[in-house]
Amino acid sequence: MVLLIFAGAALVGCVCLVRLLQLRRADSSSLAQQHVQAVTNPISRSPVTNVTKVSASAAGLVANFSDFRMRPLPVEIDGTNNQWTSADGKDTNVIRQLAHNPLEYARMVDENSRIFQRQLVYLKETAASVFEQARLSGSPVTQLALPGLDGKELTFEIVRREGGGSSRQGRFSGHLVGNADSLVTMAFEDGREAFTVLSPKDNVFVVGEPRENGQVIVKAIDPNTYGVGPAPGDAQDVIKTAPANK
Repeated sequence: MVLLIFAGAALVGCVCLVRLLQLRRADSSSLAQQHVQAVTNPISRSPVTNVTKVSASAAGLVANFSDFRMRPLPVEIDGTNNQWTSADGKDTNVIRQLAHNPLEYARMVDENSRIFQRQLVYLKETAASVFEQARLSGSPVTQLALPGLDGKELTFEIVRREGGGSSRQGRFSGHLVGNADSLVTMAFEDGREAFTVLSPKDNVFVVGEPRENGQVIVKAIDPNTYGVGPAPGDAQDVIKTAPANK
């Protein structure tokens, strides 16, 4: 039951992460606070139903750290579609390099107790570029390669797409190729993307959140605790970030 509840939160969460970063880029004078509540049906092969309530209000901008860097960590593994960095993303010194500002730093430190691993991944090819190439060639996109941890790539078979056919943004759900019992959700906005992969059979519980264009912070999560967070309205439930200044 815990897993089923978490799956619903994950479906909404990947879209909200992309939305937060979309707001960071689009509005340099204010940010939106987003509080999300989700109710879902059990995982099945049929499309997962979500009931989502989102409210937003203007909030003051929080400046980036003065030493914020776009690519703060060296590459350790150079894969076909992605590059994995070598640093321990749960180490507070590394978190300081990943975070845009003190609030994001505090959120990630607090999140440490609910995850097993965190790793910064650079995307060689974003989902937006894949769909743009498909648009130009007229070929449908049925699969996407998502970064897992430590050089592992997860092939996502798209079953359902929400919204229109734009190559600049999209929201999808489906499963891992060859594993119809898994659940994958993915959303992207230009070069930023987020995803959730849940496969109890393989003990794979992975969440990807966007950092900058072409970058994803990949986390191995504890499904028993990760979905438990601040209640809607709690000040700690707000993530405020500023446009990258370097």
